[in-house]
Amino acid sequence: MVERAEARGGRAAILEAATELFARRGFGGVAVQEIADQAGVHKTTVLYQFGTKEALHEAVLDHALEPVITMMNDFLAGEFNRERLSWYLDQLQRHVATDPSVARLMLRELLEGGEYGDAYLDRFVGPVYEPAERRLQEARTASDGRVAEVDPALFVHDLHVQIMSYFCHGALLERLMSTDPYSVDALIARRNYLVDQILAQQRPHPTDDSPHDATQVSAAKSASG
Repeated sequence: MVERAEARGGRAAILEAATELFARRGFGGVAVQEIADQAGVHKTTVLYQFGTKEALHEAVLDHALEPVITMMNDFLAGEFNRERLSWYLDQLQRHVATDPSVARLMLRELLEGGEYGDAYLDRFVGPVYEPAERRLQEARTASDGRVAEVDPALFVHDLHVQIMSYFCHGALLERLMSTDPYSVDALIARRNYLVDQILAQQRPHPTDDSPHDATQVSAAKSASG
């Protein structure tokens, strides 16, 4: 029983060390021995627990993304409104703030590209992007024109990068804001900012057929005539 408990503790330490190192230098910039040293275990323990560096990388991605996917699925399963959107963003920010290396890891994976970058994309596109895309389309269809048509790829990408990059730019944000950007008050303000932005994007935009635009067009024609 003691050996099993130590193995579980060793696995958690390895995942934590690998997350931090992969986030800092990417998959190709980290050796298994470095991960073992930071986790305080032997290299053979790392390989015993995970088999290969590639398998460890995939375990790190699963460990980082599974809570994000769970929170998003819980949000998408219910009504889309300000209160539930605020709840979702609070949960997500709390998760990332607890371990900022998760945010750095996700952005690093987007920069990696290639074979090892695909491991992250496979875990993001299917479980994260596709459900969000379907939910946006369902909301648009059910709204009878009350929800604007947005490009789901740009919407999901931009929101993802916005949220994660906030937890990678602490020094810059502290200089700009003159306060701790990760304090409770600052995170609440950040959440409210994102909620307002998202809801504004969902509102229909004026069209050329709107009375306001028609008046502008008529005035422009009169002025040119």
